[in-house]
Amino acid sequence: MAWELLPVNYTDAVWSGLKRYNEVRNEDGTVSFQDVTVYSNKETSFFGAKDANRMNEALNTLMSMVENGTDLYTAFQNYFNTQKGLFEDTANATQQDFNEYVDGLKAEGDSVILTIKTDYRNEITDFENQQEQLFTTWFEFVKGQLGEDVAGKLQNQINALDIKTDGFEARNTTFSEDGKTITETYGVKRIETEFVSDSTIVQKLYDNDVLTKTKTITFSADGLSIKEDVK
Repeated sequence: MAWELLPVNYTDAVWSGLKRYNEVRNEDGTVSFQDVTVYSNKETSFFGAKDANRMNEALNTLMSMVENGTDLYTAFQNYFNTQKGLFEDTANATQQDFNEYVDGLKAEGDSVILTIKTDYRNEITDFENQQEQLFTTWFEFVKGQLGEDVAGKLQNQINALDIKTDGFEARNTTFSEDGKTITETYGVKRIETEFVSDSTIVQKLYDNDVLTKTKTITFSADGLSIKEDVK
């Protein structure tokens, strides 16, 4: 059993002036006095029976050992060695618990990191597979569009584009009743040409009924120049 140190913080109780008492009359006719003095350091000033018995017991043990010829130095050495062993056992157990705790944290951290890496790799693999599928679908579509005669297909597309840029794309053209507005429709686009005056023409380009461009054409008074303003 480890030795429990005896208190060494005893103090003297301190008060100011004379002690004060209240007189209390008891039921049997006797009188008692209640101490109502205000003390300082009272909590550590009283020497209790428990501490006195422990001190006397320790002193009796030591004196008995001396009278019986016990080498106190050897006895104390044995005692301190025992206490040292108990301390080391406790420290080793605490260290072992700490090491196990740290190892547990490391294992948990490694598991979390491995899970993150695995999930990331799976996401990248899924993304790569999706992109590969998209490319394959696109390639099959393009291959089907071009057919075996790749050059011929491309030439046909170029010829169609030349026709459009030359202004010969098929259009539906209508005139207003007053003859001041011409409407040209081709696909989802529409051009409205309005003769505002003898010297000004305004053209509006619509795409899906949304106005995208406006061109104002102005003729000079002498008819020798034309100014175009596109917004």
